[in-house]
Amino acid sequence: MTDFLRTVLRTDRCLLRPWRAEDTPLIPPVASTRDISWNTSFRFPHPFDETAAKRLVRWSRDGAGEDKWQFAVFLDGELAGSCGTVRGEGVEAHTATTGYWLDPSLWGRGLATEVVTELVRYMRDQTAIEQLTATCFGWNPASRRVLEKTGFRLEGVRRGVVRKWGRTTDLWIYGQWL
Repeated sequence: MTDFLRTVLRTDRCLLRPWRAEDTPLIPPVASTRDISWNTSFRFPHPFDETAAKRLVRWSRDGAGEDKWQFAVFLDGELAGSCGTVRGEGVEAHTATTGYWLDPSLWGRGLATEVVTELVRYMRDQTAIEQLTATCFGWNPASRRVLEKTGFRLEGVRRGVVRKWGRTTDLWIYGQWL
């Protein structure tokens, strides 16, 4: 865990590092948008307040570098979003689930692809995880493109299993061997 907490990853435009307690006040202004929440599970609340931010940071540091690899993403010194993985349990302990979110004002610039590419590289080169899984909602084709550009392959579509805020859509499931 200690070594992971000192990890710093760099892409052409972004810096990725584990979440720190002092990041807590930076999170709500970026994360508290319906656009992000719309494309994430109910564990990502809307509004995203300071209590949720404290919970995120505390959760990300519990098992950091062993069962979780969660990164704050910075662009030009400002918080831009997050990406990370969580180890599977039991017979799936050699796998991890991948997720990411970015400030909607940064969407469409290729940053998510850049960040997820670096996350995949890190997981391949620095962990014993053998396979990554990622999901996205049917109404989010941009996220599907990010996953496909970063080496994930479509493994299946579960029809009509996502219901959020009165709307139903499909869940697209992607995987990548490392």
